[in-house]
Amino acid sequence: MRGCAPISPPPCWTRRLRGPRAVQTVRPGRPAGPCREPGTALDPVAAGDIAAGQRGVPAQVADRRTGVGPAVPVLELPSSWQAARTALRFTAGGTAMDPGPRVVHADQLGGLAVLATAVGPATPPDSDVQALDRAASAAPWMLATLEAVTTSPSLRAAAVGLTVHHSTLQERLHQAEQVLGWSVHDPNGRLRLHLAFVLRRLHRGNA
Repeated sequence: MRGCAPISPPPCWTRRLRGPRAVQTVRPGRPAGPCREPGTALDPVAAGDIAAGQRGVPAQVADRRTGVGPAVPVLELPSSWQAARTALRFTAGGTAMDPGPRVVHADQLGGLAVLATAVGPATPPDSDVQALDRAASAAPWMLATLEAVTTSPSLRAAAVGLTVHHSTLQERLHQAEQVLGWSVHDPNGRLRLHLAFVLRRLHRGNA
């Protein structure tokens, strides 16, 4: 079983029963049954895939920010849901002003999960997060472009994903570096940029 924390909980867990399409939903303190609350509806086939440990997510959940906990035995479901809530804090809206993954699996965070214990809404944003916010105000394409640079294997791949010419991407990055104050053309600069995006998401107080 696996905990799933959409942007509007309550918690919802799914497990596969007999047959490839049979799925049961379990909530703390409630009998097993269908998941009906807004924001937690689960498609039977996709929910079964999550319960089986696969990476697919239900269509009703995939279109909004969702954290997914690790697959665990029934008695450990509360810990899976807590992990899902942590993963939710690392998600993004998938928009131009909040680019990034809408769905994050807790067991793929690795050491990044440690940051969630140290950074929150009450934590003052550091200078790199402030620089990222300034960049967001500089141009409507800025954050989506920078996020693509941090998640693509190369700048050419980032340009393809953004559907812009490679020279256009280079011009954008030159402008972005003037605002950020550091280069994003080298691995260290891209790692710094990636961490700034992660910290920016953790400063939100909705998980």
